[in-house]
Amino acid sequence: MLFIKNLPFTNVVANGVASVALPVGMSYNRIVLALGGTFTKAMITDIKVRVNGKVVFQNTGSRLDLINQYRGLAASAAFMSIDFTEPRAKDMSEEYLGNINTAQGVSSLTMEVTIAGATAPTLDSYSELGPPAPLGVIAKQILFTTSFGGSGKFPFKLIDVANRGAIIKRVHFAHGGNVTALEVKKNGIVIHDNILTAVNTFYQSEYQKTAQTNLYSYDPCLDNNYSNAIKTADMVSMEFNLTTGAADTVTAALEVLDLLGNM
Repeated sequence: MLFIKNLPFTNVVANGVASVALPVGMSYNRIVLALGGTFTKAMITDIKVRVNGKVVFQNTGSRLDLINQYRGLAASAAFMSIDFTEPRAKDMSEEYLGNINTAQGVSSLTMEVTIAGATAPTLDSYSELGPPAPLGVIAKQILFTTSFGGSGKFPFKLIDVANRGAIIKRVHFAHGGNVTALEVKKNGIVIHDNILTAVNTFYQSEYQKTAQTNLYSYDPCLDNNYSNAIKTADMVSMEFNLTTGAADTVTAALEVLDLLGNM
């Protein structure tokens, strides 16, 4: 395993999109961003990682930081990881399943960081690399946003039969404070039964996960056993039903293992 400094970002400015092209050949386990100047994670309004031009990972700095802290990754004002692995997996074969292998099938790997309101920002990145391997299943983080007009129980469309084959590791629902419960059904069978936020928080803490404020995390793999991930190959339907106490706008960050061309 190697840990190297990447090529410099271009266009690191107070308001703009910084970008970097990463060399292909090795396998990318994680990318660490290093922020300098008056530049916080809250000033990162968008992060995109593209493989062959397709976005496979997207989030804001603040939301990604919450997700990382839920997963037990380090909290730091100056550093943040984009992690394609599961460092606490119980099985080593599951630990690196999803890293981005670029030795074959990848012509480009790029990253874009949108900066808003920074002062004299600096931005560097570092990569943890594994041995060369051809492109296979990769860890994706895909965003969906929906607004709810009031209180009640509402469906949130995330995945349908056109996306069959993806494996769902987690879904993080970032909200404004009004999500109170979540129901999940697969093929009409309840697999997460209208679990209240407080109950979900306690349950996850039993497995050393740290629930974050205004982030309801649905995590079938909270015991670090990734054979518990939701397989959609046999899916007829997949439902996520949120209960809200008032109007809210919710962004779901869907963590999946998937082939590049599927979702």
